[in-house]
Amino acid sequence: MARLGNRPLFTDQQLIDLHDQGLNDREIGQKLGISKSSANNHRRRLRLKPQDLKRLFTDQQLIALHKQGFNDVKIGEKLGADGTTVHIHRRRLGLKAHGHSRLFTDEQLIALHKKGMIDVEIAVELGITHNKVFRCRRRLRLKAHDRRRLFTDQQLIELHDQGLNDREIGDKLGAGTSTVNRRRRRLGLKAHYRVGS
Repeated sequence: MARLGNRPLFTDQQLIDLHDQGLNDREIGQKLGISKSSANNHRRRLRLKPQDLKRLFTDQQLIALHKQGFNDVKIGEKLGADGTTVHIHRRRLGLKAHGHSRLFTDEQLIALHKKGMIDVEIAVELGITHNKVFRCRRRLRLKAHDRRRLFTDQQLIELHDQGLNDREIGDKLGAGTSTVNRRRRRLGLKAHYRVGS
């Protein structure tokens, strides 16, 4: 599992699913909001072979639709592929984008933001980088959502009542010690210390 700080950026299963769809490292990277080399490293760690590109369409099909003036999203709809894949192959062919070639609309971003998703989650959903989401969200004057909690107050209280210290609680809940420390203090719970720690 790749992490951004204490928060998962994407799961191994998400990468495996994209690999099984026939996406190459660059396309997987676009989908997960990471670099091609990072996608390559995670794929190799999972012992997945590089995909022979099982193309959903030929270069000629893409070129023909591009000549008709369609943008990446519309070409993707006609060819049964996502806009990101079309975008990658169009650029490889040296074809310029037509009109509004963004892979998502402001309305799509706003709808995901309204669901309470943070930038990284929106990026994964739209197949773009979280930096792009950040810039578009700022342009739309949408406030950032707090990172979703990895655990509830009740889970923390129960582990604290068992006498566990912040590090041990963090290990149990998959969170950082500083996150547990902050939440414990906000709940007014005294720290537990281990002899010799």
